[in-house]
Amino acid sequence: MPAVQDVAALPAARTDVPAHLGKAGADLWQRVTSGAVWLAETDKPTLEMLCEKVDRREDFKQRLANDEPVLYTDKGYAYAHPLVGMLSTLETEIAKLFSAIGLTPTDRTRMGLAEVKAKNAFEEMMSKRAERGAL
Repeated sequence: MPAVQDVAALPAARTDVPAHLGKAGADLWQRVTSGAVWLAETDKPTLEMLCEKVDRREDFKQRLANDEPVLYTDKGYAYAHPLVGMLSTLETEIAKLFSAIGLTPTDRTRMGLAEVKAKNAFEEMMSKRAERGAL
C-alpha cells in the first residue's frame, strides 16, 4: 500500500460541504473527504454527483415509505410504483460512482490502496493449528 504522504490529498478547501447538498449527501461528503486521502481536486465533480444521488436516494426512499411499492390501475391491475425502478437504477449509479473514486475495498485494492486487515479469530485458530501440525 502506498504511504499516505505519497497519495494526492484533498486540499483543505475541498472538505467544505457544498451548500446545496441535503443531510445524507452532506454526511457522505464529510465522511469521504475526511477519510479518502487519495482523492484529488479532479474528483470533486464525481464526489459531488455521488452525494447528490445519495440525497435523491433518501428522497425516493422517503416517498416510498409514505406510499405503496405496488399500485393498482382503476381496473385493479397491479404495477410497480415508478419510484421502485427509479430507486434501483439510482442505486446502480451510486455503486458505479463509489467504484469510480475507490470507495469500495475491491477498488482500493485495484488502485493499490488496499487496507491491511488483521487476522480474524478463525484465521488465527487455523494458523495455530497449522503450526502445531508442523511440529
